[in-house]
Amino acid sequence: MKIAFESWIREKDHSLNVMKLFEESFTCYRNSAYRASLLFSHLAFLTIIKELIIKSDAPPELKTGRWTKLIQDLNDDDRWEKEVFEQLINSKAPIFNISENIRQQIKYWKDRRNDCAHFKDNEIEAHHTEAFWSFLKSNLQKITIEGGMQSLLNKFYRHYDPHYTPPNTDPTSLIKEIDEAVRIDELDEFWKTLFVKIGHDFAFEDMYETTVTKIVKLVFQNCNDQTVRSLVNHLKTNGHDLAIINVYPETFSQFEYSASEIREIWTKRAWRLKTLVFKIVAVLFSHGAIPFSEIKEANQLLISKATDCRPQDDWTHTHLAANGFGNEFFEIALNQNRLYDRDKWVP
Repeated sequence: MKIAFESWIREKDHSLNVMKLFEESFTCYRNSAYRASLLFSHLAFLTIIKELIIKSDAPPELKTGRWTKLIQDLNDDDRWEKEVFEQLINSKAPIFNISENIRQQIKYWKDRRNDCAHFKDNEIEAHHTEAFWSFLKSNLQKITIEGGMQSLLNKFYRHYDPHYTPPNTDPTSLIKEIDEAVRIDELDEFWKTLFVKIGHDFAFEDMYETTVTKIVKLVFQNCNDQTVRSLVNHLKTNGHDLAIINVYPETFSQFEYSASEIREIWTKRAWRLKTLVFKIVAVLFSHGAIPFSEIKEANQLLISKATDCRPQDDWTHTHLAANGFGNEFFEIALNQNRLYDRDKWVP
């Protein structure tokens, strides 16, 4: 029997003790011992949090004495489970930067754990264990000392610091954590902070891949719809969307442009840098985004305004030519006696 959560948890970097507990849980689940399965999974969850606290530095606002006492309690076999739970639900002087909603869910699952341990009247079936696994998948990455978003940002900073990580190391594993680690209401701030910190090379003028354009493409390929939509909105709001479709024309459909947005791109926005305007218009042509009735106008605008520039690559040439750019150029050149410009144009 394949268990989706089993594949997910194996991809994470958890200790041997944690994985042994999950293995027991999976064995019990496959044998329909659902109370035992939930018990082992809950114990694995608490063990993850215990290990997280022990290996973390004390939050700066926390008194040294409280942190020292906490670490002592976590190393006490008789006290550590109770201490971990109390720290998780503590909202008055918390060490975990998590939402109240997550705290309430933690309380709920502690009650279900007690149903299992004390064999109370509440039935525990397969769906209870599966629901707890879903809770872990949705929230485990958010439960950190500094908060899920900040914790993931720190991982990205370390990943792109050559003192810790070799250049060109694949960041896909971090990209896949975004869905789980960052709350929906934090996503826009996450993109802003991440791109400012590591994206000093992010600009519309870039003709080639950069650190940030690679991250954007990986998000489109690996994250859920909510995360992708948040990134799309962030890019469009901040005027960075054209940088992406310039480098990756195949991502154009992700932006779901309206007809008026399309027209604004080729009449105004793309002209921020003339040397790239041909590529952007070619992207629009390649996706059939410019209405047939406006193609002639778009070509005429290119010819009249970009007289000191030319298309930069074969891909751009191909899509301009397929949409009548060459024919329009020669017609204008002949009718307006502008053949002297011919050396600047290679339709």
